[in-house]
Formats: sequence, C-alpha cells, structure tokens
Amino acid sequence: MAVFVIGQIKVKDENKWAEYKSKVQSTLEPYGAKILVRGFHIDSFVGTLEYPDVVIIEFETDKKAQEWYNSDSYQSIVSIREKGADIILHVYQEFTNII
Repeated sequence: MAVFVIGQIKVKDENKWAEYKSKVQSTLEPYGAKILVRGFHIDSFVGTLEYPDVVIIEFETDKKAQEWYNSDSYQSIVSIREKGADIILHVYQEFTNII
C-alpha cells in the first residue's frame, strides 16, 4: 500500500531552498518516489498557518520512504534544506479515495 510523505514548509532563504529543490528529485528516483503536489498557501478561512508551503511525495511502502530519508544521498542535502527552510515531515499510510 502506498504511503505519502507530507512536508509543511516555511522558507527562510529562497536561494538555499531553490538549491535544495533542484537536488531532492535525484534522491527520490532510486526509491520509486513521485512528487505529487507542490503548493503554497493563499488564504485561510479559520486559523493561522505557520508553515505555508506543502509537498506530497508518494512511495510504494513505508520501508521505501524510510530508506530514502536515511539514504546518504538525501542526508547529504539536509544541511542545505535546513538553511533554506524550516519543515515538518510526516508519513501517512492511507487516504480514502471518495471520488
């Protein structure tokens, strides 16, 4: 069953964030992952949002997601990510398709 890594992002340095984004795709490919959504917050109906950008990445399994996150290739760009943005990353296992 597919799992989804959902990242909430607060960009601190646009240049470092752009550098990170240019490198992250190549770290995902060996794990068969796909970036499904990259988006940014435009409005709120209720409440505030500290992390206004979002990314959703699909993996075949939780194991693949863990392997990617812990891989040397991904860990080698974490320092760039940390300079570019504060993030929250969570792994979700199941979404119900209601359409």
